[in-house]
Amino acid sequence: MIYRVSILSLILITALSLVALPQGQKPATPAAPVVEEPPPVLSVPKDYKYDARGRRDPFVNPVPRPKAVVVAPPTARPAGLKGVLVNEATITGVVTSADPSMTRVIISAPGTKTPYFAHVGDQLYDAVVKSISLDAVTFALTAPGTNEKSSRELVRKVRPTPGEEK
Repeated sequence: MIYRVSILSLILITALSLVALPQGQKPATPAAPVVEEPPPVLSVPKDYKYDARGRRDPFVNPVPRPKAVVVAPPTARPAGLKGVLVNEATITGVVTSADPSMTRVIISAPGTKTPYFAHVGDQLYDAVVKSISLDAVTFALTAPGTNEKSSRELVRKVRPTPGEEK
């Protein structure tokens, strides 16, 4: 009996819904709800304005950011021995002669196939060859790209001992 009543009520509801809707119009489907994305966690609302009343904003860093340091573009080094840094140079050997003015040091630089032969007084990019002996070469350091000598000297050995800087 309950079964018959439920079927009859289902038919009656369907008939009433067809009569209530005009012809050609489809039943309205529920629109998908518009879901707004939540704002980012640390965002400030659009209409936010801090009223200081003599106090600082607690959300603003009181320590200012350091200003960006403008670095001058590196200058191009000249070609040849005058463009070699002392730290880049490798002392390959020493050519000696009975005449001290004919003594030369053989300097190799990275990126070059041919070594340079330098004598006392020759200029590197940041040093000048001060003296040449059989086992070491002394460089007087200068400001890069200039001939202005400083009081610092650098002694580089021809055959460094193990653990010693080349």
